[in-house]
Amino acid sequence: MTSHPTPMIRRLLSTALVVAIATPALAQRADFTWSKALPAGNDVSISNVNGDITVKPSTTGNVEVTGTKRGNSRYFDDIKAEARETSHGVVICVLHVDDDSHCDDEGGRHYGHHDWNDVRMDLQVSVPTNLRVSASSVSGDVSVDGAHGDVDAHSVSGDIHLDRLHATSVHANSVSGDIDVGVDEFTGRGDLYFHTVSGDVTLSVPRGFDADLSMSTVSGDIDSDFPVTLGNGRMSRRRLEARIGNGGRRLDVGTVSGDLKLRQAK
Repeated sequence: MTSHPTPMIRRLLSTALVVAIATPALAQRADFTWSKALPAGNDVSISNVNGDITVKPSTTGNVEVTGTKRGNSRYFDDIKAEARETSHGVVICVLHVDDDSHCDDEGGRHYGHHDWNDVRMDLQVSVPTNLRVSASSVSGDVSVDGAHGDVDAHSVSGDIHLDRLHATSVHANSVSGDIDVGVDEFTGRGDLYFHTVSGDVTLSVPRGFDADLSMSTVSGDIDSDFPVTLGNGRMSRRRLEARIGNGGRRLDVGTVSGDLKLRQAK
């Protein structure tokens, strides 16, 4: 006996087929793309106003940028991204579309008042490990994975995530957000600076880490996996000035409202 699909099953199969066909079309399209190989040692500077920044290692040897607009599509035409090449690398900016905004060596320049509440652009940037990275967003999270050399990350309202770094120096600060940093290897003796006003700071570093340490919080606790030598320093529940190992590198960590944690990488 041969069975035939019922009308209900036929409708369900038809719906599933339509969804399967339409799914690629529903995927978020890229609103901005840029790709180019840069000389070793150049800088990649990324500046956003409203949106996240995600930086990962490049697998092609090029700097590759993808910008995706989100929010109310009525306002998509009000913002744009630019990649401006300079004598020392490239500056990537998200700007409001008008004559008063422009991108230069210092990042995006914004004049006048613009409403960014209804639209944002998230940036995904692939960067070769032989280039330096700096990334900043006014309202958005900043994530940098696998960068080498000097690394800078800043956000006014957003979290900062730095992971798998092979770093010479690292600077990260946020006004309202957590800072989470993982360093796999130190390739130089540059300073480390991590500050937020409202948020926790967690730093994970390799065994054998050496630094002259300053950690302070107004409302929160301090916790370190590393033994410290006070010398002429001082230690309390909310402030620690001491030496780790042989010292030398400056490590400055602070928050007003939050906890500070220094972890030994496993």
